[in-house]
Amino acid sequence: MRRTATHRSVSQLSTFAKCGEQWRLEKIARAPSRPAAWFHQGTAVHTAIETWERGYRQDFPGDIFDLYEAEYDRLIAADMEREPNLAEWMTGGRTRAEDDIARRRVRGAEQVQGYMDYALADSGRVWRSEDGLPALETEFRLDLDGVEVVGFIDCVWQYATGQVGPRDWKTGSKLPDWPLQLGVYRIAIFELFGFLPAWGDFYMAKNNAPVAPIDLTRFTREWVTRQFKMLEEGIQAGVFLPNPGDACRTCGVAKFCTAVGSEAWKYPHNL
Repeated sequence: MRRTATHRSVSQLSTFAKCGEQWRLEKIARAPSRPAAWFHQGTAVHTAIETWERGYRQDFPGDIFDLYEAEYDRLIAADMEREPNLAEWMTGGRTRAEDDIARRRVRGAEQVQGYMDYALADSGRVWRSEDGLPALETEFRLDLDGVEVVGFIDCVWQYATGQVGPRDWKTGSKLPDWPLQLGVYRIAIFELFGFLPAWGDFYMAKNNAPVAPIDLTRFTREWVTRQFKMLEEGIQAGVFLPNPGDACRTCGVAKFCTAVGSEAWKYPHNL
């Protein structure tokens, strides 16, 4: 039986390639995911710096910090209501959840400050489209040979050289293993704005700076389409291979995994 076709995304493709069982549990079984403060730190930092950039950097910084803290606190409170047992929360290392929540609230505010310091000193800026608006959290929908791919581009950045390309803001400690995300954004920018960027980068909040620009020319529309076609074919065929390893520690649905989960019986793999 063909599974219901819905839109796909870069995160779905990345998750499926890393661990099909995680994808199944999250997208088909709808297993509840363990909370983690790092998710909310990232969301709140994104909200703050996007608001600051969208306001043409004119907001009083104190207002931006208030916005960050309010968003972080709101997200934490919502997850606390969903899962009040802090022992069930994921944390970095052996840190207690309550300490991790407090620490990340401070770290996120520091990342917001770090971004503003970087942006004001850098010769580049957020690119603006013909309507004069900064290209931030730009929604796109791609039809890749019948597979609808939906997403949001954090930022389209104009370098000091005048070149323009996608930028993704990362608040975690690890650089993505490969720039697939930026490659898909390259194709989306062509669809939206009519030009095909050659370069893109990741802004790493831990360093208050972006990585060196990454060559994106290998990411053609044909290549990207093939990746999402393979994703769709795997989903429709029910191919959800588990891939146990170090990444299980930060997987919110690991306890339901049919390979290693202690509660796998709750969400069995039924084709």
